Amino acid sequence: MSPKAQEILDQAMKLPAKEKRWLTEQLLVLQNDKAFSTLEKEYGEPEAGYEEWFRAGVEEALADDSPGIPHERAMKRFHDAIQKARLRRTA
Repeated sequence: MSPKAQEILDQAMKLPAKEKRWLTEQLLVLQNDKAFSTLEKEYGEPEAGYEEWFRAGVEEALADDSPGIPHERAMKRFHDAIQKARLRRTA
């Protein structure tokens, strides 16, 4: 790390918590915008109707009042599925 970058980091670490959180959020937004822009260039614009389809799925999920699955049970299902796939791949 350059001395100037270290100096900036040292100053940022001395900021009050609220300002430090704001700075972190701004840096993350900037990084995410750059990453999204790169993906958009690589893959192009989404197909027509994608946004409506996605929003409808989100609305459906939000309106779903069925009982949820506890985190531990969901993670066990994922783990079991991954293990099963690994076993099939090595067999």
